[in-house]
Amino acid sequence: MINFLRPIYLDPAIHIYKAIFNSEYRRYWLLESKLRGIPRFRECCAKVHGWKLQIPDSASFLSNYKAIFVDRIYDFKFFGEEPRILDLGANIGLSVLFFKSLYPKARITAFEADPTIFGYLKNNVHGNGYTDVELINKAAWHENTTLQFSSEGADGGRAAYAGDTNLISLEAIDINQFLKAHQFDFLKMDIEGAEEFVIPACQDHLKTFQYVFLEYHSKLGRKQCLDRIIGLLAEAGFRIHMHTVSCSPSPFVDIKLNVGFDLELNIFAWKELQSGCK
Repeated sequence: MINFLRPIYLDPAIHIYKAIFNSEYRRYWLLESKLRGIPRFRECCAKVHGWKLQIPDSASFLSNYKAIFVDRIYDFKFFGEEPRILDLGANIGLSVLFFKSLYPKARITAFEADPTIFGYLKNNVHGNGYTDVELINKAAWHENTTLQFSSEGADGGRAAYAGDTNLISLEAIDINQFLKAHQFDFLKMDIEGAEEFVIPACQDHLKTFQYVFLEYHSKLGRKQCLDRIIGLLAEAGFRIHMHTVSCSPSPFVDIKLNVGFDLELNIFAWKELQSGCK
């Protein structure tokens, strides 16, 4: 009986404890209280950390804010004040703002493919004074081309699959060629399935990064590429850790989809000074 009742009294207690002692959780809770009633894909605004933010979708904003600022999925240690960060899939800029709060002198280049979302990114980053951040309204890809892109209106825009709607054409650049002319310490990649093509295109440059974060997306009905991605990171000398973002509790009998993906993982890869494996 005690174990059965445990969530009933423990979860509220944990919430109250975090709200009192964790200032970032408290900010998230206040934001959630303010924004949770706003319908999806209705533009709204919020002020947090002194930043004035324009938000295209409250639900995706709250989810990303919690992951980035409360759970601190992009937190990393760097010996110096100016880490060079490449942000592929910067969305409305929360990742950039987090990196700048962590390392104010960080040198950041941020890509966002969706032209509408790029407008929010520019407003939230440059509009809040971070004019030293380079913002690029192009898709990272494995070649220079014009790409068909499915615009979702929030954080789910992606290179189009067969059957996708709300298609627009946009410019994509060869990430391999880009990295031949630029060097970074941290690679963050959240590009809604395009990592299948972009990580292999980064193969010759992965060893130059100290940290790599990527969100892996498994598209139902399409061959999975997780093994290749993990193999490329391992070959480049990274230690790897993973968190589940979305999955199916009973995948043998019931596949649950999240915007077409049957599995989403956060993959953390970093270089260790010494390896315990010979």
